[in-house]
Amino acid sequence: MASRIRSLLFPLLIYLAFFCSGAASLVSEVTWNRMLIVVVGNSLSATAMIIAVFMGGLGLGSFLAGRYFGGRRTSLLPYMTLELTIGLFVVVSPLVLHGVSGFFGSMAAGGISPFWLALARIFITLLALVVPALLMGATFPAIVAGTRRDTASGATARAGYLYSLNTLGAAIGCFAAGYHLLLEFGVQVTLNIALGLYLVAAFSALLAHLLRGAPASRSEAAPEQAAASSGPSVGLGRFLFPATFFIGFVSLAYEVLLTRMSILFLGNAVSVFSLVLTAFLLGTGISSIGGTWLYGWLQRRGRNADGLFPVLVVLAAVFIVATPYALLSDRVLGMDRYARLAEAGPINPLPILGLLILPTILIGALLPLAIRMLGQGDGAQTTRNAANLYTLNTIGGLLGAAVANHFLVPLMGMQGVLLLLGAGLLFVGLRGSRSGGAGRPWWQPAVGATVALVLGLLLLPDMIHMYAHKVAQGTRADHSEVLLVREGKAATVTVVDQDDPRRGTYRDMYLNGVEEASTRYWHVQLFKLLGILPPVLHDSDQPMDAMVIAFGAGITAGSVLASDQVGSLDVADLNPDIEGINDHFTEVNGDVFHKDRFHFHNEDGRNFLLTGGKQYDLIIGDSTHPRAYDSWILYTREFYELVASRLKPGGIFAQWVPVLGSMRGELMNIHLNTFRSVFPNTTLWYVYGSDQAFLMATPAPLEIDVPAVEARLARLPAWFRAEEYQVDTLAHISGFFWLSPASLDLMVGGETRINTDDQHFFGKQSALWPLAPQRQLPAFQTSFKPHLRGADEALLTAIDREQKAAGHLGRYGFFMDRQELEDAFCLHPDNGNARYFMGLERGGQIPDPADMCEDPEVRNYRNMLASHPHNSGVLNALAATLEQKGRLAEALEYAGKAVALDPDNGMILDTLGWLQHQLGRTAEARVTLEKADAHLPDHPIVLYHLGAVLEKTGETTAARSALVRALSLNPGPAERRAIQSQLESLEE
Repeated sequence: MASRIRSLLFPLLIYLAFFCSGAASLVSEVTWNRMLIVVVGNSLSATAMIIAVFMGGLGLGSFLAGRYFGGRRTSLLPYMTLELTIGLFVVVSPLVLHGVSGFFGSMAAGGISPFWLALARIFITLLALVVPALLMGATFPAIVAGTRRDTASGATARAGYLYSLNTLGAAIGCFAAGYHLLLEFGVQVTLNIALGLYLVAAFSALLAHLLRGAPASRSEAAPEQAAASSGPSVGLGRFLFPATFFIGFVSLAYEVLLTRMSILFLGNAVSVFSLVLTAFLLGTGISSIGGTWLYGWLQRRGRNADGLFPVLVVLAAVFIVATPYALLSDRVLGMDRYARLAEAGPINPLPILGLLILPTILIGALLPLAIRMLGQGDGAQTTRNAANLYTLNTIGGLLGAAVANHFLVPLMGMQGVLLLLGAGLLFVGLRGSRSGGAGRPWWQPAVGATVALVLGLLLLPDMIHMYAHKVAQGTRADHSEVLLVREGKAATVTVVDQDDPRRGTYRDMYLNGVEEASTRYWHVQLFKLLGILPPVLHDSDQPMDAMVIAFGAGITAGSVLASDQVGSLDVADLNPDIEGINDHFTEVNGDVFHKDRFHFHNEDGRNFLLTGGKQYDLIIGDSTHPRAYDSWILYTREFYELVASRLKPGGIFAQWVPVLGSMRGELMNIHLNTFRSVFPNTTLWYVYGSDQAFLMATPAPLEIDVPAVEARLARLPAWFRAEEYQVDTLAHISGFFWLSPASLDLMVGGETRINTDDQHFFGKQSALWPLAPQRQLPAFQTSFKPHLRGADEALLTAIDREQKAAGHLGRYGFFMDRQELEDAFCLHPDNGNARYFMGLERGGQIPDPADMCEDPEVRNYRNMLASHPHNSGVLNALAATLEQKGRLAEALEYAGKAVALDPDNGMILDTLGWLQHQLGRTAEARVTLEKADAHLPDHPIVLYHLGAVLEKTGETTAARSALVRALSLNPGPAERRAIQSQLESLEE
């Protein structure tokens, strides 16, 4: 009975151990990857380097451990020791990576050449990852050797199941770390959880070891093993070893392409990577279990179990090529999945990932099948075969991950790479379809694979142009045209022209299907402001050094160079393919790419700042959303501290930020609190009516020298079209000013959380979007006037009007309240933003303000006047109504016409005189009102108006007399209150 319990518990414990080991390994790997990209860069090349180093360590660890454990006695104690050692490294890894980061930073600060810097990145990555990767790779042969079965078939079956469960554990660990643990708890807690899983794995292995009893030496192997020591056929080994290597290459190359395709269809949020890797590992794990079980089932029934391997390989070849076309068909995804705004919400990823992992489900079973096919021989041989196959598969994967995106996609395009991978799999499948690859000349399957590749290239539609067409259709414009589509190392770029009365006519630039820039009015306005405001507000009159992080469509960079104060501009961007984008946006970016002062660096912006060591007068961040996989590291306190260290004395930093779509719940306040924790003199500038804004940090509280700034604005070149986009004068620019440091403090309130490299709160939003929209900003609009030095009265009056219109449009942008838009338009019909949004609301037609903004009462009098143009009573009524609406100058015109027609009418004279008084024409008002009193004596309103004018001229006694007479004539309640108030002011 005890023996039966042990026989049941032993496999459960070892499977639990390796499952937890897989989960802990991916929790650790995902966390280390996140920590390392901050040091070596957040580019796809840097990520590929991290993966290559990690997988290289796994492969080498498996190979060496296979050699070491293959000839040793059966024991789980070495496996347990490995798991404990890895867990110990996990505990100290933050210290290791912190030391590595400091070392790299000191090297970079020394100004070493790009070549040595690249080598330093590799060295740093090796230093951080090679030890744990070697140990993790060694766990597979260690547990296989420590759990040898009495038969070769049983041993290889157990090895297959161990690999499968380890992969399933890895899938769960990847999902938990990337989608929950890092988002909810940060780096340290996540690594502590990984340590706990390693301890469970080690403890389970220890229990299994104790249940099994004393380890057997190699000489005590079972007779069945010794009898089967002849080993596998030479031909089968010659086929399976290179086949497994190539399958590893295809598997990881497809994973890279899988990630790239998923970004195209799911967006660029941080969570996409975790989802894709989880799906990949889950498909691999499930198929590994299924393939291992199916092989045994066929073997037990005397079927050709080895024939399963080539069948799955051929099916995988078909699905690798077919899957993207299925996604591009109209039956799977709607049009709204292709052209997306950057702040668009998450979409259900399951249908997309379900299709994308189909080839993975087939490929994942191949390594366990190869282990079973090479399972003949003693326990030591089984361990070595399993380790060798695992090593070759891992090394192939390393190469696939390294070359697929960086070399193959730019060279052949995604479609070409998929066809190449499919043809390679077809060759392997045809080669292995007879006698394990030994019974057929190699050239026959090579010819078949080549024919399939050529036919695919000739007959299949162009995948990337299909995608670009879907993006154009996804805009839902009446007319759209694809101008550019390019598959580069960093992204798939699409430029589309759109023409639609509901959305306007503009050009859009998409990176991986997410809109990054356009020529819409408010978009261009944002980029122009972001680029020009820092240089024109900087105090220096000397040529300035500037840096812009992210090129986009080049509008921000071009706007920086629109200032003649900027002597040199460095632009860092992950996407190397910017010249073609630049050439499609020269009308708004000034053809910045080809300017002498422009210097491009294909580099992650943060890493460029870290390694460049240059000091700048201006640094401007124009990167994509803080929830995006390639930009989140540009929105943390550590990044802002790096920026502060790279600013010259007096330097200015500005950074784009969304204020509505992505800023949900408390995220806006967390971001503002993060920014101001490093830059206390922060102001926020908002392109009212839109979702676009930027934060600007100045070395001292914002103070603007009006004459100097106006002079700089006047020197802007004609191509910049400053007046059209309302960046030509401080009066126009004032509308964009929104938060001062004081109002920013009020908005942030009691929020104390800060985004850091260890815990970034936007990650959760990118994954789940559980929060309500952030709608606070309009309520905190702040006056621009206190920040001006040398402003005249005319400018201050213009600023009041501009900011009031901006306030209406801000509320329109946040709450979609059309009345606010109409109020802004009627208050300031020449405002470019008001005209733009009004045009969109009315299908491209901007209404006549005189017609739209007319008060109904005023409109009635105008209609009466049209029929009776010389009726003094109608003219006077219209003038009085306009006066009540505050339209004094227009009212004065109609009152003058009424007096000219009826000069002895006391009521008409009163209207004219009161208007003259309000417009500051006091002497004229006194004469007019005295005439009104003469023609309309003892009228309380006339006497009240006359008293107010007499007070203005300093004749207080006469004024008091007129006002007292007015009160004695029994005026109405409202007039009585006004007269009494006037009398009280006299007494004061």
